[in-house]
Amino acid sequence: LVLGRRPGLMPSLGIGLAFVGLVLLAGPQAGSLHMSEGELVTLFSAIAIAGEIILISRFAGRVDVRRVTVVQLATASVLAFMMMLPTQESVPDFSWLLLSSAIGLGLMSAVIQVAMNWAQKSVSPTRATLIYAGEPVWAGLVGRIAGERLPGLALLGGLLIVIAVVISELRVRRRPEPADTELAQNERQLKTGL
Repeated sequence: LVLGRRPGLMPSLGIGLAFVGLVLLAGPQAGSLHMSEGELVTLFSAIAIAGEIILISRFAGRVDVRRVTVVQLATASVLAFMMMLPTQESVPDFSWLLLSSAIGLGLMSAVIQVAMNWAQKSVSPTRATLIYAGEPVWAGLVGRIAGERLPGLALLGGLLIVIAVVISELRVRRRPEPADTELAQNERQLKTGL
């Protein structure tokens, strides 16, 4: 709606499958959805990320992605530190492990954000959203390797997300109408002189 472009049939099917997959992966208790504080924060975060994807898609080809990344990361850092006040968090004691972890995470965040901003020059917002929907699948796989056991519905949800990404990339080709085919043959015959 924001960019004035509608997703096609296959991306729309992919969006539906990815949504169902995310719901299953999130693990609704006894098949019911309830909105606790965590779910509400996740929903608002998803809306913010959707806005980010739309804005990056709109302006990625016209701006320096490295500068945009610096602004994004600086803004996120300032907002995160400001949240220490309402949550009554305190600054942790200094340690080299904490400092090296913060630097490592900051550098990896910068690399990932530059790559995302650069890639969205050529990827539609719909496809970008479907690709990003795969993030919990990778988190689930890493969790599985670390020893976490996911229920069957969560595994099915992950599979649906992967299928959604594949389906969104499929192209539906229309068969030409018989009249169109005859017209094209006649035009070719006229061009070749037959």
